[in-house]
Amino acid sequence: MTDARVADTAALFDRSAAYYDRVNTVICLGADLRWRRWAAQRALATVLARKPTARGPGMSLAPRVLDAFGGTGLVALELARRGARVTLADVSPGMMRIACGRAERRGLSLDVVATDLTSHAAAELPGAPYDAITLAFGLRYVDDPAELLRGLGAALAPGGAIVVLEAVVPRGGLLAALAGAYFFEVAPRVGTLLAGRGELYAQLTSTVRALGGAGDVLAHVRAAGLLPQERRLFAGGVVAGVVAHLPSGMVSSPAST
Repeated sequence: MTDARVADTAALFDRSAAYYDRVNTVICLGADLRWRRWAAQRALATVLARKPTARGPGMSLAPRVLDAFGGTGLVALELARRGARVTLADVSPGMMRIACGRAERRGLSLDVVATDLTSHAAAELPGAPYDAITLAFGLRYVDDPAELLRGLGAALAPGGAIVVLEAVVPRGGLLAALAGAYFFEVAPRVGTLLAGRGELYAQLTSTVRALGGAGDVLAHVRAAGLLPQERRLFAGGVVAGVVAHLPSGMVSSPAST
């Protein structure tokens, strides 16, 4: 993204930070908790499958996880609650302040980094290489999703996994049509009514349409050189989840010193 676009996006989310999650929970009818928990569970399950000693809070071998485009920290805090050592990276200081406040109130620890991951290498972040990376609802904001995923893959430890959650255009069948009508027509109106930020929900729907469907997300994952291992659809197909792994023999970039 251009510097101006990054600044505009950060400013928009800064203005929306105080109510962003509450409004989203309302327009998602409370279903957002389900897919956040799925993302955290799948990220840590991939780590424990190859590092069975990496479990539990306070242990020296706690899984290292990057929550990219982490915003207000809902996925990051779920990861931390499950015992991971989490680095949250985002461009919005306002959103990250919300995340830090939540972590403090819950007695959890987050490493927070203000950065634009479209122009700064994730492999150079503190804590890299990571055992797993989560990317929830950030893919649609970048010009080249495959390039972003390729950069995140470079920050993974050997055998590491990326869990992607993204809003998509639902395809196929009556349920998908109804879910799409709600997401693109009803939800933005409700969100605007509750939050008074029409530009936020206009950006939401336009970026989702530009990204495409679940198959397009999967194509970006493959184009990044990652191997999809698991797919999941939520909310009638409006939210897609993909678990992808770094192929054997593909070496991540070393952490900077």
